[in-house]
Amino acid sequence: MKIAVNARVTKFAMGGQQRVAAEIATRLGPMTEIVPDRPLGGMKAHAWEQFVLPVRARGYLLWSPSATGPVAMGNQVVTLHDVAFLDVPEFFSRSFTAFYKALLPVLVKRVARVVTVSEFSRQRIAATLPIDESRIDVIPNGVSRHFRPYQPHEIAATRAALDLPERYLLLQATADRRKNLAATLRAWAIAQRALDPDIALVVSGNLGRAHVFGDVAALPDVPRTKLIGYVDEAHMGPLMAGAQAFLFPSLYEGFGLPIVEAMACNTPVLTASATATGEIAGNAAMLVDATSDAAIADGIVALMRDEALRTRLAADGLLRARDFSWDSATDQYRTLFRSLGADI
Repeated sequence: MKIAVNARVTKFAMGGQQRVAAEIATRLGPMTEIVPDRPLGGMKAHAWEQFVLPVRARGYLLWSPSATGPVAMGNQVVTLHDVAFLDVPEFFSRSFTAFYKALLPVLVKRVARVVTVSEFSRQRIAATLPIDESRIDVIPNGVSRHFRPYQPHEIAATRAALDLPERYLLLQATADRRKNLAATLRAWAIAQRALDPDIALVVSGNLGRAHVFGDVAALPDVPRTKLIGYVDEAHMGPLMAGAQAFLFPSLYEGFGLPIVEAMACNTPVLTASATATGEIAGNAAMLVDATSDAAIADGIVALMRDEALRTRLAADGLLRARDFSWDSATDQYRTLFRSLGADI
């Protein structure tokens, strides 16, 4: 039996989940991609997935790597990174939450296996959906090759291309309110009073996608802050490597891929102690209470005032990042698919 990939989302968009699917699919080898003839959005996309995809995937083991899949197919593996839409529905649009609340309880009962990316997510999936933990496999994410330590001239080239100051903290955030952008900006307004005036905060990430996350609340106007939006992949590694520290005080994560990407770039990381971020960071990051502006600010100040601490966390982070490999993740997917009868 061959494998087919549900590429409804991954073929036409690139985000965290899509990157995971691409890294795994590239390493697994040739597989049949089943995709709409053109990009579809909203209910047209979901209708294609529920009614057209099962017909075209007949006879295959189907891998649905982006949290949704056709409920008519039991011979299917679904990758579900988290259940934030159930745990923190206030961070999503009502229509998005309503759709997933209707779909996933039915889907997880029908499919052969569910894959997730952390022990935290495995426990939350089993607690909120009708599936036993024994049917959920944990396969952690990896780190792409372009996240690595960079030479000073490579960092300088990216800094010049993006018009960045020499000393900066990096915050990666999107319109997803779980990323805690507004609170981190407020924390930065507090922290910068205690830091050298030449240190800036750089914020990367796409602030669109209101159909998923709802309208973005007004952001505080904080001095010494530069929003640079989406960053091309060619610059993302050097951007992380050039930062004095990487900030990721997210309120809810199923994994937190940017944490290990920054660690792989030899950059010290500050992240949240709750949900999966503490699990993924281990002892190699500064952990803070992401619900407290003051705690985030105190963490930033403590990190920036202690060069020895930054050096230690950068070194520990490099070692921690080596625990996460796309080759290892692919091997685990291959073993799972073979156990379900796939010829791969």
